Amino acid sequence: MNTTLPAPQATRTGLLIGGHALAQLGSSRHTEDVDYLINDPGTREMFLHDEAANVDYINANGHQFFAAVWKAEAGNKTGRATPQSLLELKAFAFVQHCLNRKFQKADDAEYDIKFLVRTFGLKKLKIAPKFLGAGELHEVNRVIASTRV
Repeated sequence: MNTTLPAPQATRTGLLIGGHALAQLGSSRHTEDVDYLINDPGTREMFLHDEAANVDYINANGHQFFAAVWKAEAGNKTGRATPQSLLELKAFAFVQHCLNRKFQKADDAEYDIKFLVRTFGLKKLKIAPKFLGAGELHEVNRVIASTRV
């Protein structure tokens, strides 16, 4: 469920994730979406949307996977998730998009995974395997292994 916030939430702070975070790291894939990982103890809604600012928030308080990524980012003061956490998020998204038959979004996630592997030398998921089935993890690992560096 996606909850639209009634007013701009200027006080919401979190870590930039998604396409804009990847663009800051040098990715050539363009996206209009602005996404933040937050931890809002006031709600267990997983997806929040600020319509006025056109910003999507993924709430770590709404799902154990996002909570684990949030915990891994403890102490990160850059305002942007680390490449490793972005890889974890993209791997999880890749699987969800495939399961939901949103293949263009899955292709975008695969592109982003390959960008992170190629650019930052990332080779292994640390968080996502605890939240993916064996077949799902195999597919993500296949994408990682197929990346030419």
